[in-house]
Amino acid sequence: MKTKKTDLLAPPHLDGRAYATAALVGGLTALLAAVVLSGVVLGEPAFLLRISASLALGPEVIPATAGNTASTLLMGLIIHFALSFAYAFLVVLVIHRWGLVVGFIGGALTGLALYVINIYAISYFFPWVYPLRSWLLLLTHMVLGGFVGIVYELLDQYDLPFPAASA
Repeated sequence: MKTKKTDLLAPPHLDGRAYATAALVGGLTALLAAVVLSGVVLGEPAFLLRISASLALGPEVIPATAGNTASTLLMGLIIHFALSFAYAFLVVLVIHRWGLVVGFIGGALTGLALYVINIYAISYFFPWVYPLRSWLLLLTHMVLGGFVGIVYELLDQYDLPFPAASA
């Protein structure tokens, strides 16, 4: 049976369970990468969490002299995971139905695009973020996108490129 033109334009079938799992795994992996890399490179493991927390608490929480208070770290975690779930949704929209390799590469490239968008869009509203752009932020965005792509494609139940023809 021929595929109708309207079938190709149908909204995507996104697997909610796969999305939620991919978002959580991607967020945790990006957080682990951020904590380890900023700890090794900067000697300050919570640096990227303080950047996230600054979106709600202001720029005064970013310097190491501000300390790592529980409220700052908790706010950083909340914002990190909220953004991780939002970014994961965008990654899933881009990479679903393409397979594992494209899931990883496409997810990482989507993470790269999100990094560029973040630096310029968020910096408009939060100008103190722009000078903090670095390869650490870039890498964590790409790790998030890559892992979301892999996990989603592994768990996706709707992985056919076109709707199945009815018999």
